[in-house]
Amino acid sequence: MMRVVVSVVVCAYAGLVLASAASAKPLACMERFRVKDFVIGAWWGPDPSEEDYRAYQDAGFNVLMNYRNRANAKYGPDYQNPDLEFELAEKLKLWVMLDTYMKNDTPWGGIAPDPPSEHPTHHPARLAQLKWLLDRYGKSPVLAGILFGDNCGLHDYMAQNARYLLEQRPDLFPWMSTNPSIDEQGAVPMPLLTTQNYPFLYQVNDPEPVKRKAYCDRLEIDRQSANKLNMALWPFLDCSGSVSPSQLRFQENACVAYGSQGIWYFHYNDNVWDPKDEKPGPLYAAAQECNRYLASVGAQVIGRRCAGVYHFPDAETPAGALTPGPDQLVTGMTDALMVGLLVLEERFSAEDPRPDRLMVVDKRTVKAGDPEPAARLVAVEFSEAVRAVQVFGGPSPREQRLGPDRRLTLSLEAGQGVLVGLG
Repeated sequence: MMRVVVSVVVCAYAGLVLASAASAKPLACMERFRVKDFVIGAWWGPDPSEEDYRAYQDAGFNVLMNYRNRANAKYGPDYQNPDLEFELAEKLKLWVMLDTYMKNDTPWGGIAPDPPSEHPTHHPARLAQLKWLLDRYGKSPVLAGILFGDNCGLHDYMAQNARYLLEQRPDLFPWMSTNPSIDEQGAVPMPLLTTQNYPFLYQVNDPEPVKRKAYCDRLEIDRQSANKLNMALWPFLDCSGSVSPSQLRFQENACVAYGSQGIWYFHYNDNVWDPKDEKPGPLYAAAQECNRYLASVGAQVIGRRCAGVYHFPDAETPAGALTPGPDQLVTGMTDALMVGLLVLEERFSAEDPRPDRLMVVDKRTVKAGDPEPAARLVAVEFSEAVRAVQVFGGPSPREQRLGPDRRLTLSLEAGQGVLVGLG
């Protein structure tokens, strides 16, 4: 069925001019939230010091988690509140995602969890504790949202929290960091669809094509669910010690190709920033480059849904992939390439699947410690309906007229992605 849809796209392009570079409004399910930017989030955020916060800001993050359970080696077991984190975020114009997990013996506001904690050491906020947190931090201009649950089921009290937040603070993100039940969560409503998608962590010894396929298989499932249930894709990517720069770039850019409206780095390690020695980690430069590019084009991604993703046909082609061909918008492409079709939501909802943005991603990756591949020239060939494109990057998009072969040529590093505009 998807091949038919994309064929309709080809026919609809005749006579159109290049798309405007103006940003679109957010997805309908995201319009109520105060954060309008493409979220580049750091899970398990930095120590509450200005130097560490500036390092994350410089790496391109715009949303940081506060410290879970308040206790850590640097600040000790009595560090019980995120006041300093909110002060630093406000000073540096960063957003805070408030993690409500707290140790069982030191609950928020001294309010015992009701119902009692399911975990022997800590628990996320119940409604009475959420009310206390909102009374204390709800007025902060940098509060982005509330984390209600992590690696757990959708408990009744979490749904109760989400409904209360919708009533009292509809502008704040209600978030669970993985989706125990997408259908139930979407109905609460908690419209952020987040999967902890970690083949580069849990399948570290598998061949690279196997890991890349697994990553895209999961993204395809979530893409379809988000489109069906009017949710927004907010996936995790892994930046652990098993990840190389090309694997990091691939994960981040693949998320965009599949229609993500934000991403989260899984930050249980020092690969991006080493808080102990307060210096960049081995992935800092790759994260900074990738994040800064995504921040520069994020307004062109917001408000668009993914209608499908072309992959070069080979053994690692993921489930649901579109295949380039003579009856398609993309008629051919270089090996190890993917091209995501991003469609304005109002068009998508009206069953008008014409994309106005494409995310072109070089799929090459290597294991951590192996030499990174050199940049290469790649090509995407289009149907006759496409006469010119815009390549996004830098202060303004660069218009490029296509020759008789209707071929767009780009120089990409392994894992790199580039956003392209269509008419």
